[in-house]
This record gives sequence, structure tokens and C-alpha cells, in this order.
Amino acid sequence: MKLYIKIFCLLTCLSLLACESETQNADELKQIVFEFNKKCPQVIDSETRIDGLEFEDPNTLTYKYTLVNLNVQTLDTHQFYIAMWPGLLSTIKVSAEMKKLRDNDATIVYDYKDKSGKPVYVFKITPKDYK
Repeated sequence: MKLYIKIFCLLTCLSLLACESETQNADELKQIVFEFNKKCPQVIDSETRIDGLEFEDPNTLTYKYTLVNLNVQTLDTHQFYIAMWPGLLSTIKVSAEMKKLRDNDATIVYDYKDKSGKPVYVFKITPKDYK
């Protein structure tokens, strides 16, 4: 019986540590969002503006972009995906700025809108994609 009590106590402690770790990760990601949004909106290039970053529990960051010269009605979204996916994934895999996100197994979403605010494409990149 004592063995069962010890195992129960051990499992309880481990689950509490896991909860604390998740809270710490969420706090780190919220801080990243807060610091990043101080710099937004920001023009990236002649076609792209980053409007901000959002955090969603438990572990998702969404980068909000506007394609300032684009009308979604004139875009081939499949070609947009083909052109963008490799670069986005590569950035997450190798960028030093993305290390904390990789370490926290974050899901990273890139949400693109056209100049009128209409949805263009949403890329969702999970740890399964970048590990």
C-alpha cells in the first residue's frame, strides 16, 4: 500500500511541475507578444506590413500581415502557398529569433490579409512541421 501512495505522490508532483512549466511557457510567449507589438505596425518591404502578433493558449502565436498592394481577387492562393511555405518553415527551423518558440514547441500561424483586410492565406506551422 505504501508503494501506491509513493507512486501517487510522485505522479501528483510531476503533474504539478508540468502545469508550472506550461504556465511558464505561456508567460514567456505572452512577453514575446508584448515586446513585439511595441514595434507594430511595421513595413517589412514594399509589399508587406506586419500588423502585430497574438497569443492564444496554450501555445500558439499568430503573426498578422497585410499585403498592402494586393487584392485577394487577383491572387492565385495555391501559388502563394507554394511560394511562401518553404521560406516560412525554413525561418522557423533556423532563425535564432525563433529559438525560444521552437524550445516551447509553439504553433506558429502566419495570417495574411489583402489591402482591404480580406483573408488571403493562413499558414499554420506546428512542432511536427519544424522538428
